[in-house]
Amino acid sequence: MSSVERQNYNRLLHHHDFLIKLRGIPNSVTKDDVKKFLYPCRIVSIYLFDNKDKSSNECMIDLESETDVRKALEKNDQYMRNRCIEVFSSTNSEYKFFMKYKGTISWRDPVIRVNGLPGSCTMADVQLFFKDIEIARNGIYITRDMSDNAVGNGYVAFVSMDNAYKAIDIYDQQYLKRSRIDLIPSTYDEAKKSITDDAYVNGKQFSGEDDQTKKIIICNENKKRTRSHERSRSNSRDQHYRAVKRRRSILTSPRSRTYQNNHQRKSRSPIHYSSSKQTGEYLIEMRGMPYTVVENDIRQFFPSNCQPVRIEIIQDRRLKRPNGDGHVYFNTKEDAIEAMKCDRKYMNNRYIELYCDSVRYSSSNHRRRSHSNSSLLRSKTKINH
Repeated sequence: MSSVERQNYNRLLHHHDFLIKLRGIPNSVTKDDVKKFLYPCRIVSIYLFDNKDKSSNECMIDLESETDVRKALEKNDQYMRNRCIEVFSSTNSEYKFFMKYKGTISWRDPVIRVNGLPGSCTMADVQLFFKDIEIARNGIYITRDMSDNAVGNGYVAFVSMDNAYKAIDIYDQQYLKRSRIDLIPSTYDEAKKSITDDAYVNGKQFSGEDDQTKKIIICNENKKRTRSHERSRSNSRDQHYRAVKRRRSILTSPRSRTYQNNHQRKSRSPIHYSSSKQTGEYLIEMRGMPYTVVENDIRQFFPSNCQPVRIEIIQDRRLKRPNGDGHVYFNTKEDAIEAMKCDRKYMNNRYIELYCDSVRYSSSNHRRRSHSNSSLLRSKTKINH
């Protein structure tokens, strides 16, 4: 068998067992330059892509034996065309990654960006997805929204680059809970920046201070504002001032002062309750509820012997979710008193504050009742006379 036939035969049987990688090669390098640099190593194949500006400045070389690999590693930090070249031993998984991206990506951190995660995905699901591949400790991060649902992406850090190469080679475009997963090479810096940005955005949303949303709202308001709107706002402001002035005059009267002494605004005492506009209902305000609260959560919050007859969950119009406040109505005063015993009781790890209804409803009812009582007294006086 001639030397050429033997070389071709070795290539057919070769499974990339003796791979090395050169990093830092010039963009215009040729295979002859690589052979000259690695001489006297016996080379089976050179994998070199002409990517011009998109090149990773790396190439892969198949050698014939372990002895050739050791000789090649001794050439680390030597020069090729005035460029210092790094020489690394490589693996079959890295070779497949290099061929898949045609040498355009120089991947150095064992971090993968995971896209396409289902909303119900957990860290255990990600761990099971990358089975038989060792993940770094605390190496899984899933981006979540305010409702604790996965928004579709995350990051996974592996213990070594070889594990990261294997993960992309084996599990890219595979399915997790009927969702196809897209695996993209990443870095530690990208993962840290994403985690920091997500924490900042969620913090803003939690406090109701989304800067981008504010900018959009302000911009839209400026576009829609006209002279007629300004005039209507001025009229409403005048009406508000007149109403405040009228309210102050009422509060300074002896009759109103007597009422205020007997009825404290937002009282926690279960003794004084004001009924709502609907006759026979007693209102209690709830504060501090979770942003995911539903009516069933409120009914489970109160004991079975004093269930509210009507529930109102206050919504945040801008964020389109509950704002944490609500109104509950009871048929009898006794039920309302029993319900107030749940003040500062917990609902899903958050304690809830209960308040009596404000004076805004009770004042009108009080004036109405006092007016009817005075008219009744006058009628009785006339009858006695």
